[in-house]
Amino acid sequence: MKSGNTPQENPTTTKETTKETNSQSIIEEERSRKAAEHFAECRARCPKCGTNFCVSCLTVPYHIGFTCGEFKAYQASRKCRYCKEKIKGEGASSLPVFKDVCKNLECVQLMQKACDKILPCGHTCYGFRGEKECLPCLNEECVKKNPQPTHDTKEDDYCPICYTSGVGDAPSIKPQCGHICHVDCLLNRLRKRWPGPRITFAFCECPVCRKWAEAPQSPEVAAEMKQIKDTFEDIRKKAVDRLKYEGLDKDKRLHDPSDKFYNNFEEYALTRLSYYMCFKCKKPYFGGLKSCENVNEGQRDYKESDLVCGACASDNIKGGMSNCALHGKDFIEFKCQFCCSVAQWFCWGTTHFCEPCHAKQCKGQYMNKIPKDKLPRCSGPDKCPLKIKHPPNGEEYSLGLSLIHISEPTRQAEISYAVFCLKKKKKKK
Repeated sequence: MKSGNTPQENPTTTKETTKETNSQSIIEEERSRKAAEHFAECRARCPKCGTNFCVSCLTVPYHIGFTCGEFKAYQASRKCRYCKEKIKGEGASSLPVFKDVCKNLECVQLMQKACDKILPCGHTCYGFRGEKECLPCLNEECVKKNPQPTHDTKEDDYCPICYTSGVGDAPSIKPQCGHICHVDCLLNRLRKRWPGPRITFAFCECPVCRKWAEAPQSPEVAAEMKQIKDTFEDIRKKAVDRLKYEGLDKDKRLHDPSDKFYNNFEEYALTRLSYYMCFKCKKPYFGGLKSCENVNEGQRDYKESDLVCGACASDNIKGGMSNCALHGKDFIEFKCQFCCSVAQWFCWGTTHFCEPCHAKQCKGQYMNKIPKDKLPRCSGPDKCPLKIKHPPNGEEYSLGLSLIHISEPTRQAEISYAVFCLKKKKKKK
């Protein structure tokens, strides 16, 4: 068989490489041993303030992984601005602003995202590539002279989102609130959205001041914030309508001049009501009162596919109206998931309860933990209180708009919900 063009290893070269690697390994082990011994002998902690320092060279904080001599040599050496490792030979770029970036792949990727400008003071800009206005200087000398532009934040201070590295260790951004953070940390935080099933908006706030972390100088951050604000506005409008629909606008807190919610219907609605994102239509929908989350026994884990709004659920309606002339599909009726009654409560964005079943859930008789075959069985359309054929109890089922929602005090018992809405719409005209 003819040999190919694959280069053959030189036995001599291989032995030399192996020997060099082994020698380097021995040196590193010895260095680590000395550093560990030095740590045990010289690292101390102040009993009053908790600061750790080296009792030999008085460095604060203690130089972990180095002896005093090694740390002094390390400080004097040329280091990568991102990984802090010594740079041997040429760096990753010939540009002066990136002279202290090594050829490590992760560091090169950070460099490609970083601002390529040097500030008038002569220090590196730690902002991101393409920003319209550079970050204020984060160098310690400049911050000491004028701490206001950065809120006294220096390049070595931790990013307030990740708390794992300094703001100078990756391209950073200054939101309108003024608190500097890594731009990728902010973007990842915004893209992940809220942490659980219920929609919340703490994720889009600055972790330092709790103001919305708006940063129009970044097109990516601005695009994410626009989607978030659109969702917030949608929920805000729906919440006030739902507050009135549920009769909560009569709550005494809204009419007590000494209460923080006095005449503040919008804030009260957002505080009391829960909204979820529909898995199908990707629109927010009302999912019950926030207070019901305390009795969500057995449903701590959730599937996004289980979060479906009434409008999408109404696709399976067999009878009754599937759309309301006044309210659209936002106020569709459902049966109780656990018995043959009209639901009056919607909890956790997934489960409908009638008043008695909801009361049992709140008292610790967890209806959502009862097996389906142990729930009351429907006797059929003739004897069923709903007078309809429906799936076995234990499953969600939409009734459409032909039944009266009991929690609406203004409705008349003699007319259907659909007729009520049509009459109400005519009156508005």
